[in-house]
Amino acid sequence: MMNDKDRLYDKEGRSFAISHNLKGDSITAWVKQFQVNEQKRQRKRSDSVYLTHEIISFHNEDAKNITLAKMEAMAREYIKLRNPKGLYVAVPHFDKEHYHIHICASGVDKTGMSLRLPKVNLLKLKKDIQQYQIEKFPELSKSIVNHGKVRDKNQDAKEVTSENEYQFKLRTGRDSEKELLIGMLKTCYKIAISKEDFFLKLKESGLETYERSGKITGIKKGNLKFRFNRLGFTEQRIEDLNKFNEREKELNERRASKQKTINRNR
Repeated sequence: MMNDKDRLYDKEGRSFAISHNLKGDSITAWVKQFQVNEQKRQRKRSDSVYLTHEIISFHNEDAKNITLAKMEAMAREYIKLRNPKGLYVAVPHFDKEHYHIHICASGVDKTGMSLRLPKVNLLKLKKDIQQYQIEKFPELSKSIVNHGKVRDKNQDAKEVTSENEYQFKLRTGRDSEKELLIGMLKTCYKIAISKEDFFLKLKESGLETYERSGKITGIKKGNLKFRFNRLGFTEQRIEDLNKFNEREKELNERRASKQKTINRNR
């Protein structure tokens, strides 16, 4: 992680190293602390995992929107979600604009409890860190993935992909234009508060919509046209944005009315 100097620094020669729950700034000092912490393990086994090597990857087409500060923020949030009681070292790598973060995590936390993650917890961690990315850095839309093979009833069957398939595409950069557009639509959809806001956010992302029979039915990318329903965004799914916004408005009005009643009674 630390010795690959050609990949450790960006084009301006900058990098970072997060040492969470560790003292000092040398590999030797960190190794010693990992070893001491391992002695706290409450349940010892012959096949205990002392360290795990974990990676946060970004799509190569998101490279133009990635900064060192964003990568560090993602790494710190990942550690927070993973288990802040553990010991971690995290550093970025810049490999032919395939940016990613290497994370070394201790096998046990500071109390000696295992940091092992069951599959269901690992899946939750992946979803939670991705949700953080969507909310904090929506411009990194190419790096969004459907973790696992759980299919939403509103999703197009072609939109669903396995984790292995996604990682292959991430390494090779072989995403189709359609798959890249789906990622951008997902980001805009998650942060939109209405149907009109959804269309506006698409425009702000550089995507041009087109109409049929007076209705916005798809987006254009160069000379190609893509209908929303072919990208997994049915008319009903888009309309649901307005329903959600109406419910939120109604709830806010109820809260305001209730607060006025409380104030009058005082």
